Amino acid sequence: MDLIYRVGLMLWNPASVGIILLAMAALLRKRKRAARACLWGAAAVLMICGNGWVARGLARGLERRYPPPDPVPHADAILILAGGIHSRVPPRPTVEVDQAGDRVLYGAYLYRQGAAPRIICTGGVATGAVSMSTGAADMAEFLEMLGVPREAVITEDRSANTRQHARNLDSLLRKEGFRRILLVTSAMHMPRSLGVFRRQCPGIEFIPAPTDFRVTRGIPVPLYRRLIELIPTPGNMETFTDAMHEYVGMAYYRLRGWI
Repeated sequence: MDLIYRVGLMLWNPASVGIILLAMAALLRKRKRAARACLWGAAAVLMICGNGWVARGLARGLERRYPPPDPVPHADAILILAGGIHSRVPPRPTVEVDQAGDRVLYGAYLYRQGAAPRIICTGGVATGAVSMSTGAADMAEFLEMLGVPREAVITEDRSANTRQHARNLDSLLRKEGFRRILLVTSAMHMPRSLGVFRRQCPGIEFIPAPTDFRVTRGIPVPLYRRLIELIPTPGNMETFTDAMHEYVGMAYYRLRGWI
């Protein structure tokens, strides 16, 4: 069932759906009505999934569930979930980060602010992926580059997904005597990850500390700028895909009893 879930997420990608519909239109070209329906379907996928209003609305629905704590309470440890870190593979001179790398940056910031004396990095190699090092090791290296002492970092490198993060960390947290954890991950990922940790690690308090927000409360913009967001863009499609990944993931995790 897990394989079906992973394949389903891949096929849910709007680009994949659009390509499938276009391929069907080509295969059904002798059946004009069916081919035309597939072409219109591909156009609809592009217009809806690339629409900034739709994509941002879906992302906002996830990100607004758990705002950043203010003030940030003191905890036993800061837990950073894997994501956004690229291994030091030539020609990269060091490990690098993408947008989700805000997780590591925010975790280092919280540590330097004295929010907790330890940082836990969790993440192995994603299922089906190939890497020279684990996500946890790359995060630990990047944290050291940011000035976090290596002895303050604990790594867990056997987890390939959100559920495994919680399942594999339960015994580690209890062994270390940690009872209050600042959970750091992307804001869109927070609802699913917080639900998993609270379900899989009973008796331990997890405080959401989200980062990597896609939707912010910016300055007011003219109407024409808002209308431009109706035009499909790759960025909007990426946001839509990431948001739907979380909605589908939460539904699947609830079905399996993991949250």
